[in-house]
Order: sequence, then C-alpha cells, then structure tokens
Amino acid sequence: MKNLKTSIIILIFVLLIGGLGFIVVKNLNSDNKSNGVDSNIKNEEGKTGSTTLDSNKVLVIYFSETSNTQKLAKLISDKVGGDFIKIETIQKYPTNYQDLVDYAEEEKNKNARPELKELNIDLDKYDTIFVGYPIWWYQMPMAMYSFFDTYDFSGKTIVPFNTHEGSGVSGTNDDIKKLEPKANVLKSLAIRGGDMEENQIPTVEKWLNELGFGN
Repeated sequence: MKNLKTSIIILIFVLLIGGLGFIVVKNLNSDNKSNGVDSNIKNEEGKTGSTTLDSNKVLVIYFSETSNTQKLAKLISDKVGGDFIKIETIQKYPTNYQDLVDYAEEEKNKNARPELKELNIDLDKYDTIFVGYPIWWYQMPMAMYSFFDTYDFSGKTIVPFNTHEGSGVSGTNDDIKKLEPKANVLKSLAIRGGDMEENQIPTVEKWLNELGFGN
C-alpha cells in the first residue's frame, strides 16, 4: 500500500512538471503551429486612418517571427494609419519551432541584445507609437530590448500590443515603462495567438475606443 501511494505521488509530480513545461513552451511563441510570417504583409508609409489620431504622426512597429503578431499589427495599422514597419534582426531566428524555443531561451538567459537591421525611422516625426511583439518565455523577445535601447521615446505616447498563448501581457507594460520612463505608456492589448484565426477587428476597435482613439 505504501509503495502504491508513493507511485501515485510520483506520477502526479511528473504530470505536473510535464504540464508546466508544456505551458512554458506554448507561451514562448504566439503561433505554435508553424513559424514564418505572411510575405504579403509588407511595410507601408503614409496610410490614412479612421481614428481621432493624426495619421501623419502615427507609427505602428512590430516584431514577429510568426504570423499572429504580424496580423494583429496589420489590423491596428489599418485602423490608425500612419507608417507600418517590421523590426528585424540581422541574425535570422530558427524556422524550426523547437529550435526557436531553445534559441529564445538562450537569448533570455544571456540577457542578449541581438543586432537589428536598420529601421530608417525618425521618431521626431511621430507622436503616437504602437509597439507590438509576441510573448517569449513570459517577456518580450530580446530583440525588443535592443529596440528600446536604440531609440529615445521621451515625450512620446507608446501603445503596446502583443500576442501570447496564455500569459497575457506578462508584465511587459511595466517593463516598457521602466525602459522608457519619460514616455507615456498606455494600456496594452493582449490577444491569444490562436484567437487570431478569428475576426479580431471588433476587439481592436474596442481597445482603441477605450484609449480614446475611436472614430
């Protein structure tokens, strides 16, 4: 009987650890089905938005190694207008999912600052900057830390948004406030990656209305 109880306890422990590991891996990548972005979604300039924001002074910028954050960024960009730009690293990330998981964990553990491709942006042009990213290992990808290290957002309004697989904002709103203490950081929008298969336009519109940027 004692051995049976011990075996049951060990089995429960193994299941719990395995479940935790599954959650951690899922939260690394906002699209655990496949890697890669939609090549049809490209950088854009000077779009006219349908909100109260001055489109000429709006930037939507995002980092995405899968299609979910990219799609969310495009939905937001189509609403607010302005310029639409993808953040890219010089060193390409692995396309295999498990390799990406391991690579991102190594970057996080090293507190790395991967080098970014030249963005050719002048922040002086913009008042409001929407910044998007997936949640990797319960925080922003390290490429985002490179981004915030590179640019000074003093006096700007930063509007974060992210995709995830269960961890929500995961404290990244506060992280951005620490990285850019002289910026005005507004309420984040966080959407589960799997939910990007559905129409998220009403969700985006509701969020923009809550921020005071409605039609």
